[in-house]
Amino acid sequence: MSLLHIPSPSSAIEWVGLESTPGAAITQGFIGYAGAHIVYLDYDHRVDIETASADTILIHNTSSNTFTVVGNVTLIW
Repeated sequence: MSLLHIPSPSSAIEWVGLESTPGAAITQGFIGYAGAHIVYLDYDHRVDIETASADTILIHNTSSNTFTVVGNVTLIW
């Protein structure tokens, strides 16, 4: 996954990458608002990275399983 922050005046996040399995597919977008799905991090598509604003991302976990779904996100710049 590659993320690019586009600063003001037209703040947005641009991305391109590969969704997790099953059905892995290319994901891409250019969004300047909160709540847009970027990429799923797990097999069951319960943990995803989404936009929290035009300037930030959020790791969103919707898992209701009795076990904890965990992972790592590494940012390299």
